[in-house]
Amino acid sequence: MLTIKDIKYKAEKYFKRIEIISDNVYGFQMQPNAKFLKGISRKQIDELQKLFGFDFPWEYREMLLIFSNIDAHWISINPDDKSDVEYKRENFFYQYPEDYEKSRWIIEELNDNIIEAEKVLTEAGFDVSKIVGYIPMFHHRVLVVFEDKYLSPVISVWGADIIMFGNNLREYLKNELLNIGF
Repeated sequence: MLTIKDIKYKAEKYFKRIEIISDNVYGFQMQPNAKFLKGISRKQIDELQKLFGFDFPWEYREMLLIFSNIDAHWISINPDDKSDVEYKRENFFYQYPEDYEKSRWIIEELNDNIIEAEKVLTEAGFDVSKIVGYIPMFHHRVLVVFEDKYLSPVISVWGADIIMFGNNLREYLKNELLNIGF
C-alpha cells in the first residue's frame, strides 16, 4: 500500500520524464518538471477546517502536511493543427483559503445531483448518512468527508455523471498524479 509520501516520491520521478503528446490528445497536459509545493502547518490546517466547518480526514491532513499543491505548467497542442498551442500556469489542486469561493461551483453542482452522488457512494459501500461535507480537490474531483476520519473517498462530478475516482485519497492521488494528461 502506497503512502502519501510514496505517491509524492513516485510522482516527482514521473514529472521528470513526462513526454508531451501532440497526436490525438485534446486538452491540457502537464509539462515536465512540475514541482510539489511545501506542505502547510497544523495550525493552518486547523484554520482551514474552521473555514469548511468540519474536521478533515486523516489522509487529507497528512497530504496537506507533506505538500499543499503542485506548481504546474500546462500545454495544449491541437492535434488537428500543431501550430495551435496554448500554455497556462496554475496549481494542480485548489489552493485554500484563496480558492474557497472559486471552488464553490462544484459543491453547487454536487448538491444539484446529490441523489446520483449518494447512489454511487452507497454502491461503493459507504454510509451516506455519515457524510459531514465535501472538499473540492481538482477541477471536478471532490473529497467526500465522513464522520469517520479514516474514510476519504473521492468522486468525480460532472453534472449528473458522477463516478468513484478513488475509494480513498491515496487511491485518488495515485490515479490522478501517476496518470497525468487530460
